[in-house]
Amino acid sequence: MVNRKDSNEKRLQRHKRVRAKIFGTPERPRLCVYRSNDNIQAQVIDDTVGKTLVSASSTEKDFGDGGNKEAAKKVGALVAQRALEKGISEVVFDRGGYLYHGRVMELANGAREAGLKF
Repeated sequence: MVNRKDSNEKRLQRHKRVRAKIFGTPERPRLCVYRSNDNIQAQVIDDTVGKTLVSASSTEKDFGDGGNKEAAKKVGALVAQRALEKGISEVVFDRGGYLYHGRVMELANGAREAGLKF
């Protein structure tokens, strides 16, 4: 019998490895991404106090279909706009164990184009 893990368990293992190296500070908080089949979410987190400073999601009112690249780019731009309003201009990008490809990459590009630096 082969011991096989599902893809989410593997993602969580990758996420643990990434989180061992990435830490959000008040000067440079962590931009964390969560991707599901239907939606995508992003949070800017200060890990020193464990507090979410800014968040954006494709489940919000303005979005139609949240499971595509265009919605991911909008979420990235929205989280960047909200972060800049709070005085946050630099972040550390936490891809959450997902490959830097597709919707995760589009979210990052949208945040960069809106003015966040990482």
